[in-house]
Amino acid sequence: MNRTYVLDANAVLDLLANGPGADRVELLLKDAARVGAPLLVSVVNLGEVFYHSWQRHGEESARQTLADLSRLPIQFVPVDLPQVLKAGELKALHKIPYVDCLAAALATLSQATLVTSDHDFEKLGRHFPVLWIARP
Repeated sequence: MNRTYVLDANAVLDLLANGPGADRVELLLKDAARVGAPLLVSVVNLGEVFYHSWQRHGEESARQTLADLSRLPIQFVPVDLPQVLKAGELKALHKIPYVDCLAAALATLSQATLVTSDHDFEKLGRHFPVLWIARP
């Protein structure tokens, strides 16, 4: 693996639920561990994962999920001003959910490929690098 990857929340949720994109995410995680280059996840998208886990399985399970994720080759990236401004730009231009814009902004600023199956990202066009783990 010679690219940087940003996982959208749905890619992480697919991994956790063994969804249609789980195998692809697992391969990326194995490659990340092998080369020592963690996958990136915005803390905002981590919050989405936490919320969904809490809603489906309760608070204790959600907190355990975060602990489990912290042991994987994933780097949780704080939100900073450049990321917020880039997300605002993407929201204004493409009208996708703001939390998705934050993942896309992180990918853009990190010169990374966004890993997702969320069809909202199709609005960004072909010039935005996306690794589709499962087509909606």
